[in-house]
Formats: sequence, C-alpha cells, structure tokens
Amino acid sequence: MMISASIFFRRKRPKATTVNGKLSSRDIQKAAHLVVNCRAWWSILEVMYLLPLSFLFPSKSLTESQAEKRMESPRLLFFLYPILILHLLAVTNAQPRFLFYRCSNGVGNYTNNSTYKANLNTLLTSLSSNNEIDYGFYNFSAGQNSDKVNAIALCRGDVMPTACRSCINDSRIQLTRLCPNQKEAIGWYDNCMLRYSNDSIFGKAQTSPTFTMWNLQNVSNVEDFNQVLGNLMASLRSKAASGDWRRKFTTGEANVTSFQSIYGLMQCTPDLSELSCSNCLEGAINEIPTCCNRRKAGRVVKPSCNLRYATYHFYDITAANAPPPSPPSADLSPPPLANTTSTQGTYVSLHISMLEI
Repeated sequence: MMISASIFFRRKRPKATTVNGKLSSRDIQKAAHLVVNCRAWWSILEVMYLLPLSFLFPSKSLTESQAEKRMESPRLLFFLYPILILHLLAVTNAQPRFLFYRCSNGVGNYTNNSTYKANLNTLLTSLSSNNEIDYGFYNFSAGQNSDKVNAIALCRGDVMPTACRSCINDSRIQLTRLCPNQKEAIGWYDNCMLRYSNDSIFGKAQTSPTFTMWNLQNVSNVEDFNQVLGNLMASLRSKAASGDWRRKFTTGEANVTSFQSIYGLMQCTPDLSELSCSNCLEGAINEIPTCCNRRKAGRVVKPSCNLRYATYHFYDITAANAPPPSPPSADLSPPPLANTTSTQGTYVSLHISMLEI
C-alpha cells in the first residue's frame, strides 16, 4: 500500500527572504494567506463566544420586551453553530498546501472577464475530469492566438488514475487561487504537478524553477552510500528516459549493506524526447551533492523532470511495476517531440529541509 511522502516529512519553518531590502512576493502571499486564515478563525470565535454573550447580556438601554425577544435568539444559534463552523473550516482547509508553487509575473496577466481566463478555466476543468487518460499525463491547449492557453499535468507513475485526477483537481483550484491573474504558473503536490502558460511548453525540457528537499538525518557510511546512490541514479536515468510518450517513469533499489538499501524514483514529462529527458535528469542528479549530500533522503524537482531517493520505501511497488497503460484513442496523440531546452524566466531555486518522523 502506498504511503504518502508527507507522512515521513515535517516542514521546517522557512525564513523570510528579501530582495533589495523588500520582502519577496512569495512571503507577501504567505502573509496574506495568514491574515485570511486569522480572520476566518476570528469569525469562528465570534460565532462561538462573543455573539451568544451579546444576547445573554443585552445592553441596559434595551427595553424589557426587546431584551426578552433577544433572549430567544441563542436557541437558534445553537442549531446554526455546526453549519457555520464547518463552513468556515472548509474555507480555510479546502485544498492541501503545495510543496512548492510559482506564479510568473514576467509573462503577462489576464483580467477576470477576459477570454484567456475563460479558456484557462475550461482547459483546467477538462484535465481533471478526463476519464480517457489512465497513464497520468495530460498536455492540452485551449483558445487561439494571444488567448491560447497550454497546460501540462503529470502524476507520479505509481499513482492510480482516480487519485491522479483528484490531485489535478486540487491543483487546479489551488493554483488559480494563489496565482489569480498570472498567465503562467506551476505547482507541485506529492502526487502530481500542474503547469500552464501562454507560451509553448510542449516538448521542451523546462529546468526552472527548481526546488529541492532533503532529510535532516545523515548516513554514517558516506563514501559507500554515495557510490551506490550514484550507480542507482545512473541506472534509473537510462530507464526513465527510454520510456514512451505515455510514461517516462521508473523506480529501483540498491543495497548499500545487508541492512541498508536505497530506493529511487525518476520521472520526466513524456512529451520529451529520450535525449531531452536524459539531459534533464542529469542536471537533477548533479544537484544532489549541493542539496542532499550525506542525507538519508532527498528530492530534486524541476518542471520537466524530477528524482527522489530515500533509505525507506516511499512509492507503491505494485503500481510502479505495473505494465504500461493501454494506448488511448487516436485523437489524443501527443504533439511532435523536440530536443530543445527552455530556461526562460527569472526563477531561483528553493531549498526546503525536511525531517523524517
């Protein structure tokens, strides 16, 4: 049975970053979300405590008849409490938080009543409701010319179709909320990634933004561990890149000692050519010494490829080793492959330290 990676990790409180003495846009967004959540919980406090007290202890300026009528209102409130509280909780916890997301401010914005937004909503809804695709990769477009939207959704190769569509639907809601008017955005959960743009993104190895995650615990036998890890990563890279246009995904394991193993996972978006996938994964492998040296677990995640390793099982072995999915209908054929690499944008890498519990 697959266990979500979030069970093994605990997020370390990030520090605010500044650019030229000013808070970054990401920190400003976090602060705004905190204010919204605080207001929601204050509303709960008002409903539970302050509002009843205003009825139970009316102002002395009220007449006797007004006070008696007001005393009858708390009876109704007791019936409304569960509904109001559940509604407020649903507002604050509707979708889980992304591992990481990015709103691109340099490629243009759209307005609420624009054709671009209508195309975006139609496209993202069609991705999460598509029951024809069972291999976890979606790359579709909607609209024409300057109003054209391109979207890619990729689920981890060991995720079942139902869970995949659910993850994409959460991503659709969350990403458009966090990036309310940016034409380009990307977000990651454990099980899936969603990105959209007004630029062409199909068949291109996008290597930024990059984010990395690692376990805070170190291995004791560093030299042996790194050698086995390097060999495993090279093997998985070749296998993942050789996949077809439906799935470029693989997992594997290698023994460091008779008591310690390393489990690895690699994946590319299947619209990449074998060469583009291999190059993208090579770049991710080269970042392991920087982010995750000596660590028992680590991830390097890019828009077009990602890798992960750990000294414990974190993927569904049965699903990962399942035979390739059946070919879809002819009208879902992919766009032509390309060997180009795109690094457009003013992105920076994000590093997140994680702790196994």
